[in-house]
Amino acid sequence: MMSVPNNSGLYDSTLWQRIRRHWKLFLIVFSVIFAVVTCVVLLLPFKYESQMKLLVNAERQDLVISPSEDKNGTYYQELAEIRINSEIELLKSHDVLQQVVIKADLLKKSGASTTPDSPSSLELDRAIHSLEHHLVIEPVKKSAIISVSYRAKSPELANTVVKNLAEAYLGQHLKAHAAPGSFVFFNEQADAYANRLAESENQLRTFRQEHAALLDPDEKDPLTQRAIEAQAALDDTEAQESEFKKRVQAGQSALAGMDRRVTSQVRVSPQAALIAQLSAMVAELENRRTELITKFKPDDRLVTELDQEIADTEATLKSATANSSVEQVSDLNAVREDAEKNLITSQVTLAGLQARRATMTSLVNGYKDQMYKIATAATENDQLVRTVKENEENYLLYSKRREEARIAESLDQKRITDVSLAEAPTLQMEPVSPIIPLDLAIGALLSAMIAYLCVRAKEHFNSPRPVDNRFSHTTSLAA
Repeated sequence: MMSVPNNSGLYDSTLWQRIRRHWKLFLIVFSVIFAVVTCVVLLLPFKYESQMKLLVNAERQDLVISPSEDKNGTYYQELAEIRINSEIELLKSHDVLQQVVIKADLLKKSGASTTPDSPSSLELDRAIHSLEHHLVIEPVKKSAIISVSYRAKSPELANTVVKNLAEAYLGQHLKAHAAPGSFVFFNEQADAYANRLAESENQLRTFRQEHAALLDPDEKDPLTQRAIEAQAALDDTEAQESEFKKRVQAGQSALAGMDRRVTSQVRVSPQAALIAQLSAMVAELENRRTELITKFKPDDRLVTELDQEIADTEATLKSATANSSVEQVSDLNAVREDAEKNLITSQVTLAGLQARRATMTSLVNGYKDQMYKIATAATENDQLVRTVKENEENYLLYSKRREEARIAESLDQKRITDVSLAEAPTLQMEPVSPIIPLDLAIGALLSAMIAYLCVRAKEHFNSPRPVDNRFSHTTSLAA
């Protein structure tokens, strides 16, 4: 049975032992890599950095061209992060960078073929793009500060670029946040409302002078009370008038059925006693006939004799009555006279009530007209007062806005904004890159790592491969 010794343990050693075994390879690779890194570090141009810091505060707020007094809206409650980001975008704007390129003469320093006075648009865009690429603008965390830095081949150029950037940005900030013509606008509006206020005050004063009696507060309540009393009296008069109208109608109807004279005495002639006696006899005979009828038949002799006697007595009574005379005495009807007196009284009272009703109606209408005039005058007075108040409020508002606009324009003229230089552009004479000691140290570490990787690669490719156990077992069996 054949076996292949496992020599893989020959190369299992520490890092230092590996380097010692292949020190020539390690040294060659390290030297070459380090030399290349050293050449690159030494040949890199020096870069100088200039920095500045901008403070975004809320001491000055933008002027709002609006008649509203509300300054607690979302415009004034915007987040600081939004405002800072807005200022950063303004710093990176094309107009600001173009001004910096022209003022700092970056076209000449970048080797452009055209003159700075009339640069081509392509070269200007390249210079602006290069400036934007080398500018580092970022907000400082948890603060209202924007950090700006720029690296150039000389400290003077870096400082000049940052200074020009600050100047161009502040100018652009003023232009972006300014409200041109706001003072003129608010001044015109304030003057217009001042004239309106004076005119409305004069109208109110004139109206109150002309309607002083109607606007007297001590006049309204007594007038209302008098109007109520007059209306009550008118209602009472109308009720009485209706009552007396009915009385007159009833009196006229009663008089239509009454005679003017009535019989007061009746005088009869002297045969009155005979007539009375004959009338009594006729009545007595009729009574006797009635009794006989109950006992005898109508054709009985006694009944017929009694009928004949009754007929003779009635004939005698008629004769006496025809020959007698009756005298009647009449007087004026006292009831009719009293009714006529009451009717005349009612008619006179009714006429008085009608006249009173007309007077009370006129009085009540006069009170109503006067109350209507008072209400109309009060309404017109309130309207004039509201107009004066509205003009006064608008005048005060636009006067305040005018003063704010004047202050804003004064601040703009003196270049006072809500963004200030928290740290002026620095002039740093020491280069920020390359840092030779640090770069060489990093290069040495990188070279050592690459050299060690080469050593490991060599050991990996030069180490004997292990024999497959299944192949060894098959070979032993065959033997």
